[in-house]
Amino acid sequence: MSGTNFRAVNGEAERAGQSINQAASAAGAAVRDAADSARDYAADMNRRVSKRADQAVHDLADRVEEQPITSLLIAGGVGLLAGLLLARR
Repeated sequence: MSGTNFRAVNGEAERAGQSINQAASAAGAAVRDAADSARDYAADMNRRVSKRADQAVHDLADRVEEQPITSLLIAGGVGLLAGLLLARR
């Protein structure tokens, strides 16, 4: 192979390597962006679920305060049912 051909092939190989590096960098950036988006979405969902759970607990506490006897009877019934179901096993 002559020196001219070798330099041409070497130049093509360098350009191909640069293209591969650029594609890998772009892919890495896309993966980082997707991971950041997923993390932000998960954090937002965590805040929303926590807020709803706190509100549900607050609402339940209010109902128990408003109707303590009914709440006690419901809790006792649920406990009795759970005990019967677990005793069958």
